[in-house]
Amino acid sequence: MPDETAIRKVIGIIDAAWKTKQFDGLEDCFHQKAVIVGPGFVEFAAGGEKCAESYREFASNAAVLEYSESSHVLRTWETSAVYTFNWRMTYQRESGPKSEEGTDQLFFELGSSGWQVVWRYIYFQPSTATSAA
Repeated sequence: MPDETAIRKVIGIIDAAWKTKQFDGLEDCFHQKAVIVGPGFVEFAAGGEKCAESYREFASNAAVLEYSESSHVLRTWETSAVYTFNWRMTYQRESGPKSEEGTDQLFFELGSSGWQVVWRYIYFQPSTATSAA
């Protein structure tokens, strides 16, 4: 049975990076061939360094005003794991505040470097905002 504590430690390092700008160990959380994709499987980042950089960029350029998570599920196998959850966020960038909600799916693999994210899928719920005619 996989060590869920080790997987949750990786999740904690990733969360600390974007939530509190603690970047120590962030690059080690991602496999060298890791990929982050979004809706329509559009590639947001490829490679461990680029995936880690995407977290650094968000933490450095956005102020999170509100954030919540729910429906956390961690499923494990001998050398792989999937962590899923729902999220809701309001954040501020130069262009102004933005509210979004969606789901995250992180796929982990156990290798010689320990547990690492190999694939992350971020889904954004379609906006329900309507514009004035």
